[in-house]
Amino acid sequence: MQGTLAAWNAATASKAQTVTTARFSLSIKAADAAAQQLSVSGQEVSLPGATGLLPGTSRTTALTLTNTSDAGSGLLAATVEVGSPRASGALAAYLGTEIYRAQGTDCSVAAAPSQLKLAQGKSAVLCLRTTLAGNAPATLGGAGAKITFVLGSTQDP
Repeated sequence: MQGTLAAWNAATASKAQTVTTARFSLSIKAADAAAQQLSVSGQEVSLPGATGLLPGTSRTTALTLTNTSDAGSGLLAATVEVGSPRASGALAAYLGTEIYRAQGTDCSVAAAPSQLKLAQGKSAVLCLRTTLAGNAPATLGGAGAKITFVLGSTQDP
């Protein structure tokens, strides 16, 4: 018995392809402060806080969160998860904190912030309300606190 072996090889030309990359990032900005980029996991930013709180009073700080991604297509959307704020420092035991999404830019109307959808170039306003308990001792006058919260983001397909 005899057999035949054959090998075929074919090639075709391809049109040139272009591969582009984009940087995914968010920025956060408080009124009267510079915007700060959020692009690294675990990154801290420093925003101006409420000053001059008296026992039993609250202050609300509006924080503008913007999808600053630079994809040329403009299609780099994100889902942002907002964590609960936590206070630390001398006043921590006497501070109440909450964070919520503003109705548009109005912090007097709260909407649950657990998840935000942000298209590229679009913004949402988060409101951070800080309340000093009425029983805060006078000996803590002038003391400070650090308030932190986590923002986690996922690029949308």
